[in-house]
Amino acid sequence: MTFETTESRRFIFPRQYGQTYPLIVRAEGIRLYDEHGREYIDGSSGAIAVVSVGHGRREIAETIARQAERMAYVHSAEFQNLPAEELAAAVARIAPGDLNRCVFYSGGSEANEAAVKLARNYHIVRGAPSKHLTIARRRSFHGATVMTLALGEVVGRRGHYAPWYPAVPRIVAPECYRCPLGLRYPDCDLACARQLEEKILEVGPESVSAFIAEPIVGAAAPGMTPPEGYYGTIRAICDKYEVVFIADEIITGFGRTGRQFGIEHWDVQPDIAVVGKGIASGYVPLSGMVISDRIAQAFWETSLPYVHGFTHQGHPVACAAGVATLKIIEREGLVANAATQGAHLGRRLQEIAQRSPIVGDVRGKGLLYGLELVRHKDTRESFAKSLKVVERVFRAALEAGLVIYKGAGHPAAGDEFLVSPPLTVTREDIDDISARLEAALQVVQEQLAAA
Repeated sequence: MTFETTESRRFIFPRQYGQTYPLIVRAEGIRLYDEHGREYIDGSSGAIAVVSVGHGRREIAETIARQAERMAYVHSAEFQNLPAEELAAAVARIAPGDLNRCVFYSGGSEANEAAVKLARNYHIVRGAPSKHLTIARRRSFHGATVMTLALGEVVGRRGHYAPWYPAVPRIVAPECYRCPLGLRYPDCDLACARQLEEKILEVGPESVSAFIAEPIVGAAAPGMTPPEGYYGTIRAICDKYEVVFIADEIITGFGRTGRQFGIEHWDVQPDIAVVGKGIASGYVPLSGMVISDRIAQAFWETSLPYVHGFTHQGHPVACAAGVATLKIIEREGLVANAATQGAHLGRRLQEIAQRSPIVGDVRGKGLLYGLELVRHKDTRESFAKSLKVVERVFRAALEAGLVIYKGAGHPAAGDEFLVSPPLTVTREDIDDISARLEAALQVVQEQLAAA
């Protein structure tokens, strides 16, 4: 059969030719249904934590339709609009500290790039134009634009475009399971966090604009959760050297971890929180920045512009969807539900890890958990990449009617994946997810034993 009669029949250019993609035709609650009527539990909420309030919410769909009919678009450089104003007020009300100023975009990559540019612009406005470098962590992912790929360290996504990247100074990730410094918490004295000060001094404090990190890591290191005191140390170092602390809350924001924002688990406030995914539950593309009053004040006092903008910035229809989503999260108590059901999910995953010889680590908070698979638990030896173990688990889970999210992969780590169902998940759903996942792991364990 030729290309013209097979691969092109739907006229979609896929992420990868030769890979089979089920055709999903309907979704409701935490479940997806394909063209053959087969059911899948959306155990990853789409591309990690997107579907916050579940599929098929008529309330959001009707809000989108009404706003599109009333007024679908205006240019943010010329006009403001009520949905954007209302969403900003709703976000500021739940954001920590003085994170009170919002701007909305379409995707997380856009928002992270905007945050890095805002930090640089802030230093220029306040008379420190030499501060331009953003320090990032290893085992991170912040987006798919050239700038955000440069900030991240997902090898498989970066490789083709390496000639375009600016230099990015990095520090180690707070990875207690495989400490890159060979230390053990708490005797380590948070050396991974203190490395930020070392890096600032190495490149020169006068050159450092910002530090960016995910409170709990998503794709690049599924579920990696820093120990107590980590972000307090980071905050103090940023304050000492006048470095803007950017919290990438694209995955962890709006209840995903059992708090409104993931960084709240450490009682720390960033200067900029970048949001996305769950803010509109996937009904429309929506992301944004939540900016501290301190950062905004510098622009207000000087009346100098933030030199940046996108065509669909503050899009009325998208912002209306965001407002409707946050209303559901608040009305149905979904942040508390994420904490309660997340605790149950954590227990069930730990039980699976105790029974399974190939689950080495379980980490995360709320409804954002990562699992790492190993050949030997005692030595933490990883499987050979050629075995494609996480791909096997993904396929086995799909056969069991469960969607999980494969980790992006890193040479220093083993096979990893995420379990992150919608915030509407019930205790019974968690038990169902756990049973399907354990069955999939058993299938893969048998495959590996027979290999």
